[in-house]
Amino acid sequence: MISAILFDLDGVILDSNPVIETFWGKWAEREGIPFNKQIIKEKIHGRTTWETIHTLFHHADDVRKQEIYDDGVSFDLTMQPALIPGVQEFISGIADRGLPFILVTSSPHKRAWHFLHQQGLDQHFTDSITMEDVTKGKPDPEPYLKGAAKLGINPENCLVFEDSDSGIKSGLAAGMRVVAVNNSNFDHERVIWMIRDFTELQVEAQQLRLKGQGDSGKLAFRLP
Repeated sequence: MISAILFDLDGVILDSNPVIETFWGKWAEREGIPFNKQIIKEKIHGRTTWETIHTLFHHADDVRKQEIYDDGVSFDLTMQPALIPGVQEFISGIADRGLPFILVTSSPHKRAWHFLHQQGLDQHFTDSITMEDVTKGKPDPEPYLKGAAKLGINPENCLVFEDSDSGIKSGLAAGMRVVAVNNSNFDHERVIWMIRDFTELQVEAQQLRLKGQGDSGKLAFRLP
């Protein structure tokens, strides 16, 4: 039984991963650093900006690292990413049914809410866990445990939507069930579904349904 849903931001709500990869790729090229799919998976997605800078550009001095960070902030202000298909309707559906949910992201608070406002989703979200709220980021369970605590819901009754390896590991380590978005790397009993986007899901009266999967694709939820 699910009592709350916890959403990541980039790659789950926002279709922003390609442009984010391009941004970091340009800086890697500028700094003469290798940049490939493995680095993207391990050092980019699901990480805070500063974590990426300190691991990917560990050779750089503090002035250069600050320059990269400031460029990232400016870049975010120009981004206008589309929404992941179906996510707006999905969020509206669970909001209409009164199912609690929260944003749990490695982004700074200002960035996260900038994009929620830009996409008109700030009318649905009332709270978040962002970079400033944790001492240990994903894949540590702290972000998702704090999200559950804010909602007043036991972790075992929470459902996480995540796309990155580090985010999925964080949700699993928190004892939650996870829906993997565009990520087929995990074979775990609590990774209950793997979806391309939210058009594959249906919000019904008292359950979520994975389209085309019969009874095995149904997950009941309990309203507060």
